[in-house]
Amino acid sequence: MDVVYNKHVPETGIEALELNLQLVQRGSLSDMKQEKKKQKETDEKQEAEKQGTVKQKQEEKHRPKYGLFSCVGYIYRLLWQSERGLVLIAILTVPVSLCLSALALYTPPVILKVLEKSERFQAVVLVIAGLLLAQLIFDLANNVISARIQTAEHRVLAHLQHLWAKYVRDRDWYHDYDPEAQKAEERVHQGTQNNHAAGVHFPMDFANILTQILNFVLFGTVVSMLHPLIILLLAAGCALNAALGKWERRKNWEDRDLRNDLEKKIQYSTINFSQTFDFAKEMRLYGMRDFLNERLVMLFGQSRKESRKVKRRSILTTAAGFLVILVRDSVAYGILIYEAVAGRVDASSFVLYFTAITSLAGVMGSILGMIGKVLEGAMQLSDLREAMDLKDRLNRGPGIPLPQGPFSIEFRDVSYKYPKGEKKVLDHISFRIEAGEKIALVGVNGAGKTTLVMLMCGLLLPDEGEILLDGHSLYEYNRDEMYSLFGFVPQRFNLLPISLAQNIACTMAEDEIDRDRLRSCIALAGLAEKIDSLPKGADTPLGRELDGEGIELSGGETQKLLLARLLYKAPSCMILDEPTAALDPIAEDKMYRSYNEISAQATSVFISHRLASTRFCNRIFLLDGARFAEEGTHEQLMAAGGKYREMFDIQSRYYRENTVNMA
Repeated sequence: MDVVYNKHVPETGIEALELNLQLVQRGSLSDMKQEKKKQKETDEKQEAEKQGTVKQKQEEKHRPKYGLFSCVGYIYRLLWQSERGLVLIAILTVPVSLCLSALALYTPPVILKVLEKSERFQAVVLVIAGLLLAQLIFDLANNVISARIQTAEHRVLAHLQHLWAKYVRDRDWYHDYDPEAQKAEERVHQGTQNNHAAGVHFPMDFANILTQILNFVLFGTVVSMLHPLIILLLAAGCALNAALGKWERRKNWEDRDLRNDLEKKIQYSTINFSQTFDFAKEMRLYGMRDFLNERLVMLFGQSRKESRKVKRRSILTTAAGFLVILVRDSVAYGILIYEAVAGRVDASSFVLYFTAITSLAGVMGSILGMIGKVLEGAMQLSDLREAMDLKDRLNRGPGIPLPQGPFSIEFRDVSYKYPKGEKKVLDHISFRIEAGEKIALVGVNGAGKTTLVMLMCGLLLPDEGEILLDGHSLYEYNRDEMYSLFGFVPQRFNLLPISLAQNIACTMAEDEIDRDRLRSCIALAGLAEKIDSLPKGADTPLGRELDGEGIELSGGETQKLLLARLLYKAPSCMILDEPTAALDPIAEDKMYRSYNEISAQATSVFISHRLASTRFCNRIFLLDGARFAEEGTHEQLMAAGGKYREMFDIQSRYYRENTVNMA
């Protein structure tokens, strides 16, 4: 829940005292209350104006980028490549549906006419049987076609979802931090999660529109024989209802981002807080259950509020539409009844006209409704296309040749701030790492160490400045080729529910795994003893989500697995972000001793809070206040007596004191 702070509230006791003295000098306690009331009214007015401005900007910004015809062309090109049968079979629905409409119109009056005129039982039975058989045949054909279309539409939707998932997996990673990209992703998610979305129904929608136009001609011809003004009356009523429906769709579309955001928060809260064990400890040990329940209740309340707005619009348009239909149909049927009472319409013709008027009104409403559905599908498809139009800044085309072996890394006046951040994480950073050099990066939590290495390997891009790899801008390299230069052991990681060997080699193909290399990397990472104890060895599945024989690794074992993955890739630059955080002291010491061997053929960057681990590095960079505060070897920084020395002494004091006490 967002908290809005009143900027008029004094931040310190001295400021509060000064304000009270000023208010007393102005008058009395009532003056104070009046002043506070004015301040509150001013704040509320400013906040309302601010929200109104933001909403207006959002509405202007979220107008569909692509129009109807552009979206129709896009989806039909996609259909012709992947599911052209849907385009062809949709056309077959037109004659079948038209025949069914004609049978529905003429069957009652024909049967009534035969009953009135014919005296032969066989003739009446033959006519009724023929009409019912025709109805049965066309119904069967329509059901077969509908089933085929439904299957094809599911495949089209799956294809769209695959295109979007493929795009998200392939796009540059820094987009994940962009608020506008996140909103666009939510719109796409909401628009592709069911079978009534993103233009999937365009072939059937247009076939139905064509069918209804032909039905309009069929029913309109009959109605015009009674009175041409009835057609104008029905058209006017449908036009009014269409205007109401357009208004409702526009309002609902304008508020969709807010509804999507609330839905995302509710899904996150219900799944993570109730259906997983991620927060089980906090909920029980720290008494967070009530807090989380209150937050969920608040989110449901906000969601219900937005849902009520949508329902109120629906009720309003439905009620207004009902009044329009009531007036329209009353006049139309009144004319028909008047003509029948006057003797100008017989019984069979009355049934024919009555059916035609009812059907014509439905046809007009259907045409307008389907046009609205097409427009809605076009808006959803525009959201999808607009989200996929997001341009990557890294080079996706041919790039310069990659450096062979270790390479230098240089930052020139680099600054970076996260899109939602209030201040720069890195502020005009400049430094150079020589090829093959081993660098330690240290600093307090939040100093920007992880951000710096993500910039280093192109996962994030700087707001200012330039990053050079082997003397060339990272934009000069092909993006995917550039990524192959780096290996990263991150603090936050994801392992797949596949075998240990596949997780290390990062491949699903067993025959592509170099088994000798795999064993060597496992041994160097310190994981050999664990894997040798498993019945299936490195082929043991990880996790029990997909395989009941899968295993769960401890935190330290997982870090060793990540290190083995890094070694298997053997990149030209190794980045290790707190790689020993979950290791026991013995395993940590082994890792430090083998670090030179691990990084022998690479430029390496080692991030750690444990300053004792930095001794094996050539140089140490201390990040503080978004900049480098100190740089040098361990001995140089200790001799300088600065921030590094202070942090080192604080960390080592506990061990020195314990040693003295034990002595």
